[in-house]
Amino acid sequence: MPRFNPINDIPDLTGRIALVTGANSGLGYQTVQQLANHGAKVYLTTRSEAKALDTIRRLEEANPALKDTGRLQYLVIDFSLVTSAKAGAEEFLRKESRLDILVNNAGIVGEDFELTKEGLSITFATDHVSAFAFTNTLLPLLEATAKQPGADVRLITISSVAHSSALKTTKFDSIDDFRDKCSPEAKVNSMGAIFARYGQAKLANILFASELQRRLDAAGMPIISISVHPGGVATEGFERAIRSFGFGFLWPIFSWFLLSPLQGATTQLFAATSPEIRRDVDTYKGRYLIPYGKVAPEGKMSNLAKSPVLAGQLWGMTERVVGDILEKGSVPRVPPKLQHGPEDPRTGFRGKGPAKLRTEL
Repeated sequence: MPRFNPINDIPDLTGRIALVTGANSGLGYQTVQQLANHGAKVYLTTRSEAKALDTIRRLEEANPALKDTGRLQYLVIDFSLVTSAKAGAEEFLRKESRLDILVNNAGIVGEDFELTKEGLSITFATDHVSAFAFTNTLLPLLEATAKQPGADVRLITISSVAHSSALKTTKFDSIDDFRDKCSPEAKVNSMGAIFARYGQAKLANILFASELQRRLDAAGMPIISISVHPGGVATEGFERAIRSFGFGFLWPIFSWFLLSPLQGATTQLFAATSPEIRRDVDTYKGRYLIPYGKVAPEGKMSNLAKSPVLAGQLWGMTERVVGDILEKGSVPRVPPKLQHGPEDPRTGFRGKGPAKLRTEL
């Protein structure tokens, strides 16, 4: 198959509605630009209205034909918070009566360990849990669209070859797995730990996309779910991560060997729009694609990423976590324990008093 060229090979998308998360720069920006340039009405998400308006301004400057067409819309969502993702999806449902293309692109990389106010690791919350809540809130509309004549509904989740950085002991059978430091406390913000947590989230992206396809197939829904690795891309987020590790002086050299953001967006645009996907649906649905639009061979996926058992485990626990957050505002936390001493009859914990309280997460 010849290499897919987004500029020339995306078909006419007039009448289609797309939604791209995390779209103020990099892959998300390029994805929005190409979808809108080819006729789709595109909703982009950013963390603030100012960023959204600036993104739309830049898109219209790049293609003045988009100005005053109404094809560029936005939602303000903080994907580190499940409640924000849920509210953003509900806002979209109030605005539109169809959704043809959903690209779950929002994510972070290179972050120190932090718990969100909802009780999750910020990396895992942003890269997986919020996307799960967002997608499932939109799923009834995606299904309704798929039932319309001539529909071609696709759901694309951006993963990474970094999924192989997930610890071999990774599991998803407890809430604590969703706030796993992936390291001893003393090394929690080491490069190895940071990329292990990122790998854990990117592994979840692949498992989520494949399990979603299994469920769609079981329900007889002709929706295509695909995860993709965009390649090594010179995005602003990747540059920030490299600089945060003290290697900023190497970025001019390092970036020379990376793909441009448009090249990086090629595989997700192929997955989202190429007629080839629909013509050969059994080859592509539920699969993990690598540049440029190729189904990843066995050696390009970790054993964990191939596990249907782990995918089902992840789905079930994510449902539970999202449910807890939406009902109670956060997931249950491990109760504080006292480090030493006899049981305190006031608290039921062991220790010498309040000065020894510590929270084990």
